[in-house]
Amino acid sequence: MPVVLICLMLVYTALSFFVWRYQRAGQEKAYPLKKEFAVLGITLLVHGISIWQPVIGSQLLVMGFGYALSMMMWLVLMLYFAGSFFYRLRGLQLLLYPLAALLMLLAAIFPGQHTGYQTENWPFILHVTSSLLAYGLFTIAALIAVLILWLSGHLHKHKFSPLVSFLPPLLSLEKMMFQSMWVGFVLLTISVVSGTFFSEKVFGVPFQLTHKTIFGIISWFIYAGLLLKRSLTSWRGKKVAIWTILGFVSLVLAYFGSKFVLEVILHR
Repeated sequence: MPVVLICLMLVYTALSFFVWRYQRAGQEKAYPLKKEFAVLGITLLVHGISIWQPVIGSQLLVMGFGYALSMMMWLVLMLYFAGSFFYRLRGLQLLLYPLAALLMLLAAIFPGQHTGYQTENWPFILHVTSSLLAYGLFTIAALIAVLILWLSGHLHKHKFSPLVSFLPPLLSLEKMMFQSMWVGFVLLTISVVSGTFFSEKVFGVPFQLTHKTIFGIISWFIYAGLLLKRSLTSWRGKKVAIWTILGFVSLVLAYFGSKFVLEVILHR
């Protein structure tokens, strides 16, 4: 598994250089999306096999820190890959591939405690699936928020930048950000409700107020407030992007932060 993760890191690093070099050059010719997707498609196949082989072979869902990072990143890249056939997501790769390379390196260095969970536990599988999908969608929303802040800064300087022509318009980015958040919020709600009110069926233990639960609920309220205000006032701009990132940070602290502390630092 570490060898596969390092190989994946190298491929995602190469894709990062490919996209950044094209963007910095400011070329007028069409972006070679087919070439990128040919490499990405094969890479996602290998990445997916490394993740799902234990599930298919042993009927176990392995949820160590490194494995969870790898699975979440695979879901994010799959969402980007599939979504690119329906939306103009060009520019997201500028942040997505470097993040993928970084997380593969972290997953290889910090595998954590590889605890296996039986796939017959459907309440637990529903909770984990909704959580990971929510993380994937909120990751995309947070990356788009970073692009919005980045693009806004370039536009306010009133200077030509290759980034402006490379990225979709601000309104399109905001629309995609909120679409990702709406679907992610529904999945996060399922995750929070199942983990809070049905804890005994999901985890086999009564509900406990932990750091994971607190940060998860905080992130739910942040996203709920964002989406409610957006619906009532058509709220947009830099503040929306900043709050989107803050919600994501809270979400990361809820799961991966607590998992890192417990498995990597405390070895539990």
